[in-house]
Amino acid sequence: MGNSIAVVEPRSGGGPAAVVESADKIRESYADYLTDESRYGPPEAELLALAEDESHVADVLLRARDERSSVTLSAGRTGIVGGAVPRGGFLLSLARMDRVLGARMTEDGELLLTLEPGVTIAGLDERLRSGELGLDPADLDDGGRDALEAIAEPPGWFYPPDPTEDTAHLGATVATNASGSRSFRYGPTRRHVRGLRVVLPSGEVVDADRGDCVAEGRRFELSTGDGVVPVDVPTYEMPSTKNAAGYFARPGMDLVDLFIGSEGTLGVITEIRVALSRRPEGMLSAIAFFDSDDEAVAFVSDARRESETGVRPLALELFDSRSLDFLRERKDEEGAGSELPELPGDARSGVLFEQDYVEDDLLELYEAWEALLVRHGSSMERTWGGMEESEQKRLKALRHGLPEQVNAVIARAKAEHPEIHKIGTDAAVPAESLQEALSHCRDLMSGTGLSYIIFGHIGDSHLHLNILPADPRELAQGKELAMAIARKSVELGGTVSAEHGIGKIKHDFLRIMYGDDGLREMAKVKRALDPECVLNRDVMFPADLV
Repeated sequence: MGNSIAVVEPRSGGGPAAVVESADKIRESYADYLTDESRYGPPEAELLALAEDESHVADVLLRARDERSSVTLSAGRTGIVGGAVPRGGFLLSLARMDRVLGARMTEDGELLLTLEPGVTIAGLDERLRSGELGLDPADLDDGGRDALEAIAEPPGWFYPPDPTEDTAHLGATVATNASGSRSFRYGPTRRHVRGLRVVLPSGEVVDADRGDCVAEGRRFELSTGDGVVPVDVPTYEMPSTKNAAGYFARPGMDLVDLFIGSEGTLGVITEIRVALSRRPEGMLSAIAFFDSDDEAVAFVSDARRESETGVRPLALELFDSRSLDFLRERKDEEGAGSELPELPGDARSGVLFEQDYVEDDLLELYEAWEALLVRHGSSMERTWGGMEESEQKRLKALRHGLPEQVNAVIARAKAEHPEIHKIGTDAAVPAESLQEALSHCRDLMSGTGLSYIIFGHIGDSHLHLNILPADPRELAQGKELAMAIARKSVELGGTVSAEHGIGKIKHDFLRIMYGDDGLREMAKVKRALDPECVLNRDVMFPADLV
């Protein structure tokens, strides 16, 4: 263990990457690669490279450096902050790098998988359930064969981070330190990554497991072909909440953590070594309805006190009163053909909760949840969910129907005003500040006349205010309100982005969090590893800072 690590040459491949070198052809035949869920733009790329191995990645980066161009990284394109949208230069897709490369059972009983960045979250889960990893036992050592045998034993294993969008690519979730509903129990992506291979803009590779390279105070040293490159860790304080804003920075931190959450600005992740967890024997998923938002929030506060209540939730998700009213209105508009479920007339707020269980403990667990619900004006009779397929289908329709309906409303407004987009906050605060943050948000929105809803990961005190502007005036007003919420979240010790990252469209939010000095420190890290600003230019902070 030390603060220095030697970089290595990339692994050789079987030939050049597939490359499209015509902006017109890219627009005509590969238009899907030019955008992500943010609809940020207008997009433009002069070259599209479809990498299939690490050597392809290195070749594209070296060519971009030689031609003084930039490289935008593309994965599953599920992001909502414009990080994968090219504004010129090269576009490098990692979607074809989707193999499982290895498996290993450690001496401590931890099961590790080595994966390429193009593996999707849903695809990984499917492979683990089926046991079809694409690995030949004859090619594995004893630890690898032990891992395959363990994966085949019921109830099996799973990858705990639960990003909301399961079509996201693993590499992108590492690059953004993604999280989701079950991060309340399992934590964000960072907690489950044990090692990385990262191609630097120089074409050289950092290959590090946790513990291989740890900062001496706030400095790393990378031994490259051109000499030793010092990398100074920023001095700003990280929030105690889950966080996807800015470079991870802490004295004595691990080099692996510098790349996790760096949004592809420091290197291209080509291999990820992740730790799996045992799959729960059973899973109870339900949404409880309450008479008010205040009762729902109080229920969540109690559910967090596991030692007192006897419950141990994996996830706690809020749907506020305006969210439920919004769904009712959409269902009425759609009429008899609507797939949205019929909500109870007395439901003014909802909390989705998940709990793993073993069969012998199910009755005791049920009684603990029932007691907690009754304490806050609800009950199991006012709850949807359970283990029945029909109940799970209704729960899924509600859970996924809300963001889908928000997008549909925005699409209608956008047809009349093309500049319109949804305004969604991504702030999180310490648990003790949740009520203050919620009250501040409601006070800001009161009397504005704007259409909005509040929902999200309340277990982590991480809620999304979604503002649905109808015209350009409301769009400008909504942006100002979102900035005010970001400032309050930072004042309370939280973050401006807990899961979506900064990308190309939230630079001002990062400045609120770390100030100009913090941004300059991040830019110094960027310059150390990417002096020509080749990678993901204008992602996280403005390119003119580098």
